[in-house]
Amino acid sequence: MDYPANPNGAEDAIAGICSETGRIFGLMPHPEAYSHRTNHPRWTREDLPEEGMGLALFKNAAKFLRSSEF
Repeated sequence: MDYPANPNGAEDAIAGICSETGRIFGLMPHPEAYSHRTNHPRWTREDLPEEGMGLALFKNAAKFLRSSEF
């Protein structure tokens, strides 16, 4: 996704950060806001998948945690 307008006003238009280990992650576009199609602003006008794109981030995190040893 492209965010050319920098709506959050972040320095250098940074939208996300991640630690070198990959265990700490921060993201401003808020993927949790689009976990279901009804969270999309055009959900009544477009044929969208049941699961929103934001849910993929959490599914991938769960998959990683299940496959890793701590």
